Amino acid sequence: MNEDVLKKIAYWTAWTGPAWVLCYVVTWCIMGHNYPCPSQALTGQQLVEQYYLRYHDSILLGMALSSSIGILYMPWSIVLSYQMWQREKVLLLSAMQLIGGALTAFLIVCTAAMWAWCARWAGTPGIEPELIKAVHLSTWYVFDMTYNVTNVQLLGIGLFGLFERSHAPLFPKWVSWLALVTAVSFVLETIMPYFNYGPLAIDGWWNFHFGFAIWFVWFSVQSYFVVREAARAVKRPAIAVGLPYPVGA
Repeated sequence: MNEDVLKKIAYWTAWTGPAWVLCYVVTWCIMGHNYPCPSQALTGQQLVEQYYLRYHDSILLGMALSSSIGILYMPWSIVLSYQMWQREKVLLLSAMQLIGGALTAFLIVCTAAMWAWCARWAGTPGIEPELIKAVHLSTWYVFDMTYNVTNVQLLGIGLFGLFERSHAPLFPKWVSWLALVTAVSFVLETIMPYFNYGPLAIDGWWNFHFGFAIWFVWFSVQSYFVVREAARAVKRPAIAVGLPYPVGA
């Protein structure tokens, strides 16, 4: 494939990151009524009446759309790995980033689909509210407690940025530290099942509000540098794989 064409594809693919985060906020957070998300202390009947039936049409459409657009996280991760790969002699950290990002995309798609199932069948005769609650909460557990999948991605990004010695780094070192701090902040998700209330509960200020806030800040910042690098690469001459990137505007 022509090098210039490949660079243009990478540039437009880099925009899947900003597109995903914007669409996810609209579909999952706003349409899905997940800010804040319902407490795990609700009974099955309360969950169905106060959440799924009250916002039925909005949640169903929001989660269906969220499941569809969730895959945008994957091509963004591929572009970032492509950028890292060109600067690595041994493809270790770029592979960590790629696999962590791909598995995160899979989880984003699947969990939204399961919440769409809950919205579709909540209140249907013969479908007990406790079944809806079981699927709803088990999906939240998968969504939150698989944080180490994303942490593999964050670790690859963080270590790469800290140890890169290029004259024109892919992103600043403070972005690396932000990625690592984000990863550390997720660790308390491990004990989330023990709490119905408080900062460590599913809807708690640490596990939900702070956790999502710092993650979206990291992703938005990282997306800026991914797009910036893709734009700069379009103007650069072809380079040899595995060699340091030339300094470019």
